[in-house]
Amino acid sequence: MRHAFLALLLLPSLCAAGWKAGAASTSITPRESVWMSGYGNRTEPAKGVLMPLRAKALAIEDEDGRRLVIVTTDLIGFSRGVAENIAARAHSQYQLSRDRLLLNSSHTHTGPAVGDNLPLMQPPTPELEQRTARYTAYLENQIVDLIGAALDKLAPAKLSYHVGQAGFSQNRRQKASDGAVKLGDNPGGPTDHSVPALEVTDADGRLIAALFSYVSHNTTLTGQHMELHGDYAGVAQQLFEAEHPGAVALFALGCAGDQNPKERGTIEFAEQHGRELASAVDQAFRNKGLALSGPLRTHFERFDIELEPVPSAEEWRRRAAELEGPEQQLAQYYVERGVTPTDYEYPVQTIGLGDQLTLIALGGEVTVEYAIQLKQRLGESSTWVLAYSNDVMSYIPTAKILAEGGYEAERSQAYYGMPGKWSPSIEAVILDHAETAARELRR
Repeated sequence: MRHAFLALLLLPSLCAAGWKAGAASTSITPRESVWMSGYGNRTEPAKGVLMPLRAKALAIEDEDGRRLVIVTTDLIGFSRGVAENIAARAHSQYQLSRDRLLLNSSHTHTGPAVGDNLPLMQPPTPELEQRTARYTAYLENQIVDLIGAALDKLAPAKLSYHVGQAGFSQNRRQKASDGAVKLGDNPGGPTDHSVPALEVTDADGRLIAALFSYVSHNTTLTGQHMELHGDYAGVAQQLFEAEHPGAVALFALGCAGDQNPKERGTIEFAEQHGRELASAVDQAFRNKGLALSGPLRTHFERFDIELEPVPSAEEWRRRAAELEGPEQQLAQYYVERGVTPTDYEYPVQTIGLGDQLTLIALGGEVTVEYAIQLKQRLGESSTWVLAYSNDVMSYIPTAKILAEGGYEAERSQAYYGMPGKWSPSIEAVILDHAETAARELRR
C-alpha cells in the first residue's frame, strides 16, 4: 500500500515526463503614431490604439534538451530581413539554431508597417520611414527578450493535440460573368474550417498555453479603420486568456491567402469571429486529444522558386514613365535598383512533435489548397500546416490560381515589390520539399 501511495504522489510528474514548456507574452504596440499596413487606400498614419498588440512565445524542450520556440504576433508579417535579425540574435543569446525558432504573424490589417514588408504599400516619406525603422528596432528587441522569457519558464509539461471547427471563413476568389476573378464571396470554393490546437499543461494539469490556428485573413476590419487592433485573432486570444487566467493564448495563421471572414467591416464582426474561434478551442480541449511524446525534431531550409520572365531594364523605364499607381511605383522601384530578380529563396520549416504530429510552416500568403494537399499526402490527423511564417514575401498561389489570374496571382505582387507572377512550377516545388522534409522527420 505504501508503494501504491508513493506512485499516486508521483503520478503528475510521471505524466509530464519528457517535455518541458514555458510561455510568455509582451507588448508590441507602437509607442508613436505609425503607418498601418495591409490596405493600399490609407492616406494617413494610425489615429490611436483600439486593442493593444501582443507577441507571444511558447518554448518547448524534449527530454534530451532539444528546444523549440514558437513566436506568434499581431502583425501584418515579417520580412526576411527582420526575421533573420531576430533569429541571429536568438542564436547568439540563447543558442537557438534557425530550425528551432518559428516566427508567425496573424496578418492583421490594422497593425503597423514592419521593416520592408509590403514596401510599396508604405508612403516613401522620410518621417514615416523613420517611424517604421524605430518601430521595427523596438519590435526586434521585444521579441528577442520574449524568447528569453519563455525559455526561462521551462518546466515539466504535457502536450496534447486537438482539432476543433469554426465556420466564419470562406473562399474569396469570386468569378465574374466574363470569367475574370475578383475579390468577393465564393462559398463553393476550397476552404478549411478546422481549428488545430496544442494544449500545454503543467505537471498538475493546469493550462500553461494554447497554440491554435485558423485559415482566414485577419481582414474583418477594413481600410477605413484607422486604429490599431488585432482583428478577430486578437479578440480570440483576449477572450481565451480571460476564461483561463494564467494561460497564454497564441494564434498562428494558416494557409489563408484566398480566405476572408464571411462578415466584415465592423468591430462587432471582429468580436463575433473572435468569440467563435475562442469557443472552438475551448470545445476542442473538452474532448480527449492526442497525447504527444518526444522526441522533438526540426528542419529549416530555403530553396529557389521561379518567377515568370521579368521585364528588361528598358521595359521598366518605359513603365515608370507611362504607367500610374502601384504598377508605376513598381517600375520605378526596379529602375532605381538596377537589378531584377528571377527567383526567390523560399523558406519551409518542419517540426516533429514525436511521431504523432508534424507541423509545417510555410512562408508567404499561402493559398488554402497547399494545406489541403499536404494533409492529403501526409495524413489529416497528423499534419498541421501554417503559413505567414518566417518570411512574408508575397502571395503563394497554386498553378490553377496563376492560370485564373486575379489579385492573389497578379496584382498583389506589385505591393510586395515582386517584379512579376510566379512560375506555375512553384506549387509542385513547394509541396514536394515540404512533403519530403516531413517524411524525413518521421523516420
